[in-house]
Amino acid sequence: MRRISIALAALATVVITAHADVYKSVDAQGQASYSDQWSPGATLIKGDRNHSLTDPNADAPSPDQKKPVPNDHTPADAAKAAAQKAVDADRAAARAVECKRLQDQYDKLIHARRVLQADPGPNGERQFMSDTEADAERVKTKQAMDEACSAGASG
Repeated sequence: MRRISIALAALATVVITAHADVYKSVDAQGQASYSDQWSPGATLIKGDRNHSLTDPNADAPSPDQKKPVPNDHTPADAAKAAAQKAVDADRAAARAVECKRLQDQYDKLIHARRVLQADPGPNGERQFMSDTEADAERVKTKQAMDEACSAGASG
C-alpha cells in the first residue's frame, strides 16, 4: 500500500509540474535563475497555452483597447513600392502613346496610294517608295504596332 501511495504522489507531482509555468530571470551579474513564480523582468519560457507572456498579475486589456498591428513594412519599403508603382504607370503611359502613334502611322500607310520616302532626294525633292518598298514599310509598321500594343496589354 505504501508503494502505491508513493507512486500516486510521484505521478501527481509530475502531472502538476507538467502544466506549471517556468519563468527565467537574469540578475545584474548575468546569472540566470528559473522559477515557477513571475518576477519583474522575468520571461516565460514554458507555460500553459492559456497564459499570457506578460505579468500574470497585470490587468487584462479591455476589449475596446486596440492591439498594435504588426507592420512588416518600413518607410523605405513603402517609398520604394510607391516609386515602382509610379515607374510602372509611366511606362504603361509611354507604351500607350507609342501604340497610338504606330496605329496612326499604320492607318496612314494602309490608306495612302503612294508613300513618301523618309529621306528627300539629293535636290530636296520628294521621292515616293515603290509598291514593294511601301508594302515592306506597311509590314514593318504593323509588326512594330502589334509589339507595342501587345506589350501594353500584357504588362
